[in-house]
Amino acid sequence: MEVGDYVLIALLVGALILATVAVLGERHGTCSREPFATFGGDVAGLTLTSLGNQALDSAPTTSEVKDHYKKLLLFADADIRKQGTKGLRILADLRNRLFDRPDFRDDLTVEDFLRNYPDWLPPLDPTIQEQPPTDSEAVLAELRILAYLQRYFPQESIVDEQTGSTIRNLVEDIGRRFVFKDGETVQLRDDFLRQPLIQGWVNPIARP
Repeated sequence: MEVGDYVLIALLVGALILATVAVLGERHGTCSREPFATFGGDVAGLTLTSLGNQALDSAPTTSEVKDHYKKLLLFADADIRKQGTKGLRILADLRNRLFDRPDFRDDLTVEDFLRNYPDWLPPLDPTIQEQPPTDSEAVLAELRILAYLQRYFPQESIVDEQTGSTIRNLVEDIGRRFVFKDGETVQLRDDFLRQPLIQGWVNPIARP
């Protein structure tokens, strides 16, 4: 076999490897499909593997993410009213992944958790006191919100208007409700989405 034949074979093998890598890359997606880093802290009734798979592979629909945000608000409101810290810990984790602010706004009050409840969310039933979500539901709600933003935010300009509006509403309401004062602009982190949003995630209410 001539030297030229060996070179041709090497080139063909290299091309095959590159093609295989490209196909695998498409299957796993870009930044929004990167594997998440280590998880920690069990959630009752859910394994860490199932949490990771749900967040990574099955981002909620627009209607589903609205329900998840409603659950998170209800949980945080009920928890803060009984002087708990679980709701704040989940919200703090969400805050840190979205915004460059180390604390909640200093004028945040208990009433602010549900004050001016968003009209784009499933409505609250004024005739009953809605049952607060469980710890597991609240933690899963944060993961699903992050998964939704991970999947759709990079393509906000090309997704349908309902999804684009919900992305803007989510970011604005979380920032305005808990982090930024009146008159301040809600601003995402400078490095937002440079790594997966659940990179290094640990169950916020399972931490010591």
